[in-house]
Amino acid sequence: MILNELINEWLYENHKIEVKERTFLRYEGVYIQHISPSIGQLDIEEITPRTVQRYLNSLHETISPRTHRKLTSATINIVISVLKLAYNYGIDFEITSNNPTTKIKRAKQDSPSKAQAFTRTEQIKIENYIEKSQDDEYLGIIVVLYTGLRLGEILALTWNDVNIKTGFISVSKTQYKMRRPTGGWVDTVSTPKTKSSIREIPLPSFLRLLLQESKKNKKSNKVVCKNDGSKLDEKVFIKKYHTLLKQIKVRDLNFHCLRHTFATRALENRMDIKTLSEILGHANASTTLNIYVHSLEDHKKNQMRRIKRLI
Repeated sequence: MILNELINEWLYENHKIEVKERTFLRYEGVYIQHISPSIGQLDIEEITPRTVQRYLNSLHETISPRTHRKLTSATINIVISVLKLAYNYGIDFEITSNNPTTKIKRAKQDSPSKAQAFTRTEQIKIENYIEKSQDDEYLGIIVVLYTGLRLGEILALTWNDVNIKTGFISVSKTQYKMRRPTGGWVDTVSTPKTKSSIREIPLPSFLRLLLQESKKNKKSNKVVCKNDGSKLDEKVFIKKYHTLLKQIKVRDLNFHCLRHTFATRALENRMDIKTLSEILGHANASTTLNIYVHSLEDHKKNQMRRIKRLI
């Protein structure tokens, strides 16, 4: 049996029904893009630990056709997971007694890049433009700036998730692109990957009022939608966001930087890391610290500059 046959049997006949669709798609993606065309034709009995390690070493120099950059350690670790799980399946079902992945170690995590956030001046320009435009399709941008929701979370948000009376948003689902079996992609709403992503977020009083007014005029159960109530596609929403930045001559940062901006403002206002971590839906506070350590350093520098000599 060749490796492609083993992975096909494990992935499509067994593992597909055990995991969330997003996880399956990630596994399928690295299998089709990386494993199958490289070592997929090798006999599973002839693959050794050295074969696997050399293959993984080559991935560190592989350029992604999608990002045009070297593969991240996260992608390489998904490849490792697929190989380990497939071979474990082979062992369990007595397809093979050979497991060349046993001593293979996961790739070291890439050094976290500095989380980019809009400055206060830039954020004011963004909010002023949205307020003057009176275009309710921009509502999602304001919500992210003051709650830190992820893109998939804001797109999945419905008015059923917004409790105007108590002033809380309930985050229990996310929207993502899923490939159809017949080809093409479709928007899918599902529960988040981790339990920590399911959370309740208290609303600032002004945002609570803003949502209350928006709900009165909405023709859809979706918080983020077109003004006529029809679906606001992710690509259209992102394009509208970048067009806004261009029009007001603000740095063209990606949409996720709105979430970083919320976290940065929260830290500037002395929100404690534990609370911020829970609002962002991180698994633990150390994750938040690792991502926003640079923001904390900038804050500490600004605080230290205020100290004057006594004499």
